[in-house]
Amino acid sequence: MTKSFRLSVMMLSLSAAWPVMAQQAPSTPPTSEDESQRIVVTANKRSEKQRDVASSVSVISGSELERRGARDQEDFLKLTPGVQLNRGDPNNNGITIRGLSSQASPESGGGQQNPSGRYLEDVPLASPIGKGLVADILPFDLDRIEVLRGPQGALFGSGSLGGALRYVLAKPDMKSFGATVQLGQSSVSQGKTAPSLYGMVNVPLNETAALRVVAFDRTSPGYIDNKSTKTLDANKVQQTGGRILFTVKPTQGLTATLVTSTQKTTQDDFSYVFGDAKKLEHDNPTLGRGTSQFDFSSLTVDYDLGSTTLTSITGNWKTKSNGVGDDTRLFGTLGLALPLVSRASSGASESQSQELRIASKPGGNFSWVAGMFYQTNKGTGGGKQSDPSGAFGVVDLVDLNTKQNASESAIFFDGEYSLGGGWSAGLGGRSYKTKTSFQQTGTVFGGPSNSPVLAGGDEGTTPKASVKYRFNENMWYALASKGYRYGGVNEGPPPTPFKSDSLWNYETGVRLVPAPGVQLDLSAYKLDWTNAQFTYFAMNGSLPFSGIGNVGKASSTGLEAALRWRVNPVFDVAASLASIDAKTTQSVQTMAGRAPVTIASGTQLPGTAKMQTALQGNYRFSGPFGTAGRFNVTHTNVGDRVIDLTGFYKAPAYESLDFGVNLSKGNWILAAALTNATDQRGIMNIQGTPDGNKNFQQYYLQRPRTLDLSVRYDF
Repeated sequence: MTKSFRLSVMMLSLSAAWPVMAQQAPSTPPTSEDESQRIVVTANKRSEKQRDVASSVSVISGSELERRGARDQEDFLKLTPGVQLNRGDPNNNGITIRGLSSQASPESGGGQQNPSGRYLEDVPLASPIGKGLVADILPFDLDRIEVLRGPQGALFGSGSLGGALRYVLAKPDMKSFGATVQLGQSSVSQGKTAPSLYGMVNVPLNETAALRVVAFDRTSPGYIDNKSTKTLDANKVQQTGGRILFTVKPTQGLTATLVTSTQKTTQDDFSYVFGDAKKLEHDNPTLGRGTSQFDFSSLTVDYDLGSTTLTSITGNWKTKSNGVGDDTRLFGTLGLALPLVSRASSGASESQSQELRIASKPGGNFSWVAGMFYQTNKGTGGGKQSDPSGAFGVVDLVDLNTKQNASESAIFFDGEYSLGGGWSAGLGGRSYKTKTSFQQTGTVFGGPSNSPVLAGGDEGTTPKASVKYRFNENMWYALASKGYRYGGVNEGPPPTPFKSDSLWNYETGVRLVPAPGVQLDLSAYKLDWTNAQFTYFAMNGSLPFSGIGNVGKASSTGLEAALRWRVNPVFDVAASLASIDAKTTQSVQTMAGRAPVTIASGTQLPGTAKMQTALQGNYRFSGPFGTAGRFNVTHTNVGDRVIDLTGFYKAPAYESLDFGVNLSKGNWILAAALTNATDQRGIMNIQGTPDGNKNFQQYYLQRPRTLDLSVRYDF
């Protein structure tokens, strides 16, 4: 079957559904609107109902991901208040939570830990020595995604200043065989079409063991033209991989789950545009290309001790990336007319982690968890800028290589005690110690640029305290918590260190059920940020470079609201709003081009919109031929942002209007998702030169209007 024929059949089938949208509702409507009352999360590393957690937690279930037609982070984070995606190239998306975004450039030397943690199961993915590269886990066959807002330093450790994003996988089922095959086709405005294929097989091996295998091959069509090479739709991305989960219960009370996963991402050319953000084009003399490989494994062992559960989590992951880009235009903005400047980069990192914890079971007046954690990270990186003309007397203008290591050891505790009368109090914290090392070798314009081993480290505590009051189905809570992040070293010449940063979060909120079918979550917070890490720009002679520095103190104050309303058995509404005032609280000096620039106290922090809203409606209907249907429409709006502290780069507000529809009958599901239906050119991120030269502003835009069609069969 050809791609065009398959696409035509899908579109014809979907068009047949529209005339029956107003027909009577199914006699047995889905109960997904009650999920939030039932969902159990492990945000505090022990099982709790989402509605009982004394902090801001949003949960997106696997079934909801399927209903939304979510294909990546840009899709599933839209309805989460206080969370914004600053888009980059694959595996380099920046996530801002509550105004916390370092906005580190991918070109900044050294390594910086992300301000918001990302976890696969309970294994941290964001390396303290990485450059922001974190695998974009495809949202297929997931149990849920947990978005934890506010610092998670007490239980999750470093790199969770703003919050944490947790991917929880669907586990093997020992009771019944199951399988899923999903075939899709994606078409993007002013671009091409591309197929996708997903599959899952669950096999019970016996009464005590089961195997679950997932595989995928997804291609995202290109839509950006390279005018210089005359290549249309150059930025195609392909992601292939899979995972194997094996669960065994050898004895009563003992469960072990082994996970192995691999994912390869290949991108042809890059996803930014130059100059005019309305035009989907750039003009690099050569095509860029980037590849990355992510390999992951974990072993989780749970042992039932009666009133408690002992858990061991052993994690390992490796990443490897290679890329080729073009810097000809960059050098031209500096008055250096060179015919061609290419940039080659490579990097590899590896992490091993071990966590051992013991936690109480649900129920009782005292709920608690205590444990130990250890993680090591090591990585290498290389970057080379080459001028084939040899205009400066050398072909390799810059050729630098780095070796970095980091480790963290910690003990932690978190507990909550019921005081009676609906009142509970919680107390916890983490004591940690970190070590780092950095070494650079190579040349700059033919001269050596070597450094001795630069060692560093920190130790400290990240406490957490909370109180909550339950009244009927409602809850009020107040929380104080602390988070921290590694320091590091910028590449030279000469290599320069930057300090770790930390913050305190003060938060209060309510979870209300003001009427049957209505759930309302409200929270207010204030973050006090010390030694905040941000990208700075400077010049080394006539060459620009960027790095990471500490800008002193900053704060973020905000309000968040999330509403779910089951209007009637066939219609429900979800809405969210976030108001954020994130700014510096002291004057600091940084470089911009060749001159120092003073950043005044009260300057808006980069990557953060002051206002963010989302509204979604879901309607269930009876479709043709005995099918059950669901239709949803989503509107999101992200306000104005600055992209760097100097204010050179500003991104106006943008919005997105999305539609989704699916028809199901028996084991079949036919679905369509239309994202960015009005084909807006919203700017999600900007990169550029230190002096704000408009000729070198690289705009990363929201994905153009995209139609995703899929057919799914569950065996």
